[in-house]
Amino acid sequence: MAQSNNPVSIYEGYRIQSIAFSFENVDGDTLSALEKKEKIRRIYKIYPQTQYSSFMASYYTSQIKLLGFVADATTEIYPFSENEIEIQVHVILSNDTIKSVVKENIFKNISSFPVIYSSPRTFFTFKAAASEMVYSNNNAWFGKEKELLNGNPLANHPVGAGYTAWLEGFASLGIYGVVKIIPKINLSLYGGVNYLVSFSAGNELFTNKARIYGAVEEAYIGFIGTGRTGKGHLYRYHALYGRKQFTLGDGFLIVNTAMNGDNRAALQLNPRWAAKSIFQAGFSWDRLTLQLFRIKPNELPILQSNTIINGINLELGNKDKMVIGISFLQVPRSNFKYYLPDGTSHSRKGMQVYNIRVFRTDAIGKGGLIFKAEGAYARNSHFNMSAWAYYGEIGWRFSSVKTSPTLSYRYASFSGDNPKTASYNRWDALYTGGNGEQWVQGSNMYKIVQNSNEISHRLQISCFPVKKLQLVGQVWLFYASQKMNLGGNPALSILSSKIYGSEYNLTIKFFLSRQWYFHLNTAYTIPGKAIKELVTNTKHWFCLSVFARYSF
Repeated sequence: MAQSNNPVSIYEGYRIQSIAFSFENVDGDTLSALEKKEKIRRIYKIYPQTQYSSFMASYYTSQIKLLGFVADATTEIYPFSENEIEIQVHVILSNDTIKSVVKENIFKNISSFPVIYSSPRTFFTFKAAASEMVYSNNNAWFGKEKELLNGNPLANHPVGAGYTAWLEGFASLGIYGVVKIIPKINLSLYGGVNYLVSFSAGNELFTNKARIYGAVEEAYIGFIGTGRTGKGHLYRYHALYGRKQFTLGDGFLIVNTAMNGDNRAALQLNPRWAAKSIFQAGFSWDRLTLQLFRIKPNELPILQSNTIINGINLELGNKDKMVIGISFLQVPRSNFKYYLPDGTSHSRKGMQVYNIRVFRTDAIGKGGLIFKAEGAYARNSHFNMSAWAYYGEIGWRFSSVKTSPTLSYRYASFSGDNPKTASYNRWDALYTGGNGEQWVQGSNMYKIVQNSNEISHRLQISCFPVKKLQLVGQVWLFYASQKMNLGGNPALSILSSKIYGSEYNLTIKFFLSRQWYFHLNTAYTIPGKAIKELVTNTKHWFCLSVFARYSF
């Protein structure tokens, strides 16, 4: 799962770094103009250091447009850094003293599309996306697909030595809506449903079987309420149930709550993100947020583990620079197995994870220090388990340089099982992943080693030659934490060396508009001693992928 391609929006789930408002036709700095601006800002109930929802952004933009003194309102999204965005809301005030409210209604005016209906109390809109990718490899699986995919239930005529390519894509269409049920306290019902069709053709990483698959992706309903106290404190509360994607922090533990590939096709585009079911409830007071959740991931039938994750998350942010979070996860049900050298196994059921994280970045338009750190400890109430995962990232954004380059270094460690201890120590990667700047560690190496028994060094530089074009270069070094690697790739169960290898990535992202996005990724991966000493005559692995995406 090497790409982040959420069917609702390419920015879905990204952390909002800042929200800026701009105004046209403003009548100077009069009291009336200031009151209008303040009312607009209060209607747009999206805040920094929260996760972006394209549907809610569309809804609040429509509510601004309905104001009697507003002629038009638009929202633009700009990438700021890895998995962070800047929202710019542009509002044109009306020349009329009082403008009559013009409701949007697609049945009366087709130009309202994709908005179906918009009034002060009701909002319904279409959401759609389509994407197509060409993915090619030279010497996939280091040219040794039989050895490295031995025992893999997904493997059926996989690619291997030489050059290969395939085509895959998806299309989705959905309807989303909000209805204010108690306007006086800003309490609203909201929800949505969409259907997604995906396909693959050609010889992909695991199979040469052409496939097309359709199923409901999102289907959820919830309520949300907001308000301010007499002293100006902002509070928000919400609850949600259904099929929807969930991200904890930056995806270190949970981000890919659905699986792709196999009969669902579109392995690399990774369009399915929604959990099979999720219950989520939360309350925020100014910058403090408390979340409770219960997740049933939408796994492939062939890899079904029947896992359920319960969790609680507490985050504190300081507007646009720092976020501190603590979380606790508990697994009441799962048949996912951990394998031991004596031939026995344990289950994920009963696992408990304690997590703490801190993110620090510079404000929009200001250069400076970037710092991220996160740690997690896992134990199990049914057997002796003691596993650790942690990372630290430090960097600097050079905002005074024209292309705004950012240079950073990240060290990440995921424990392996130490046979000399009485406890089981191999880190369970849960539902991590996302994209190449999150926890897909290497476009190719991630397919060999998936964030367990792994130590990685990542040097990354990104820049914006122009505002909507981003270049990201990465250099990776990968090592094993322990030579005991049972539970990973079967061909690498007992290592004679800890050097997995290295990888060099280049990604080009072109954010043409909110509708059009283009993406190119290349990766060159060199196997290390840990692989070459167990799988002989390996070759270097090169991949190249290009995809285009349209959404509204």
